[in-house]
Amino acid sequence: MTETRSAAPAPHAWAVVVVLLVAYVLSFIDRQILSLLIEPVRRDLGLSDFQMAWVGPPAFATFFLLFGLVFGRLADRVRRTRLVALGIFIWCVMTAACAFVESAVGMFIARMGVGLGEAVLTPCALSLISDLFARDRVGKPIGLYSMGVSLGSSLAFILGGALFAWLTATGHDPFASLGVTAPWRETFLIVGLPGLLLVPVFLLMREPPRRERVGAAQPSLGEAARFLGSQARVFVPLFCGKAVFNFIAYAHFWIVPLFQRTWGWELKSTGQVWGFTLLGSGLVGVMLGGWLSDRWYRAGRKDAALRVVWWGLLLTLPLHALAPLMPSGELALMLFVPALIAAGAGSSAGSTATMLATPNEYRGQMTALSLLIASGLGQLLGPTSVAFTTDFVFRDPQALRYSLAIAVLVFSLVAFAVLSWGLRHYRAAVEGLEARVGGERA
Repeated sequence: MTETRSAAPAPHAWAVVVVLLVAYVLSFIDRQILSLLIEPVRRDLGLSDFQMAWVGPPAFATFFLLFGLVFGRLADRVRRTRLVALGIFIWCVMTAACAFVESAVGMFIARMGVGLGEAVLTPCALSLISDLFARDRVGKPIGLYSMGVSLGSSLAFILGGALFAWLTATGHDPFASLGVTAPWRETFLIVGLPGLLLVPVFLLMREPPRRERVGAAQPSLGEAARFLGSQARVFVPLFCGKAVFNFIAYAHFWIVPLFQRTWGWELKSTGQVWGFTLLGSGLVGVMLGGWLSDRWYRAGRKDAALRVVWWGLLLTLPLHALAPLMPSGELALMLFVPALIAAGAGSSAGSTATMLATPNEYRGQMTALSLLIASGLGQLLGPTSVAFTTDFVFRDPQALRYSLAIAVLVFSLVAFAVLSWGLRHYRAAVEGLEARVGGERA
């Protein structure tokens, strides 16, 4: 089939994507830094694995999910750039606040604040990108934005590990005057504050006009609910597919302890190796997902983005289930690398798939709902299911490898079945939306 192409986007559009990417990178550094610091935080606060799991992603997810729909609705109604500036300010301040907690409850509250701020970014970002690029070109910029997951997560391990090791080895206490002397506390302060520099950038950024509306300019909650109900066969499978990749990502809360307990690796070396693994694999994966989505879409495959999600999950599932069972950390990494590439491609394509099936006036709310369901399930169940299996089924911290393999495999098989069922419904929904908006081009 002959490919059709729209006009190339303006340079300003790519500049906006790059700034959004920087914000996404910083958000994931602040989100993931706790994963690196599990053992020192757990030791100082006197927590079990299961307790530590709850002050990690689930604490973050509490406000991230509760306020995600609120911010998603605002993203469809107000100036999105200013909303992003507010979110950045909140999550940076609350990340720094983690340095001062003295209990599990304090850490839980601080991490809830981080989730509150970060709930703003992705609904606004995907809505902005979809207004800046044509439908057959939106996959690559969304893929570029999605690189923030890999870049931020990897830098949290690489730079965070080096920073923690430096603070531990030198004995320097740059924040002693604030009463912060433990290296893990100092790490939270140092990584939390730089993002504040982006606040004025977004306050001054130009807001693009909104495109591809098919209904009311500012739909009510009832209209949004009716739209979702009418498209349940499209979005339930899509969100299930996205949920698997989020589940895997947040099950990786236990990656550093996995390498420490199973193969005897040290914190610094684990952080650096895993960080570079995430960096290379994730970047290749998200760009591959965006490229495939655009290429297949231009070739006439209207379900291209969701088809990439399907293939990504099919490849990720067996590789990730086997990796923790390997006899050495090196062999485990050999399986984790292709698994992470496939997961990155599927995750990136999942965001593109959501935008291509959603009219403009619902994009912020549907992105927020996607985060509520897909990311919410991942954050709540990923780390806790692994820790629950370790603490209450195997009753052995050294069984972490088996807990990680079992949890991911069970969750993935169920979601894969639902996703497979939804492919044809998704294709029909995209074709229907295209007919209604008349094939607008940027």
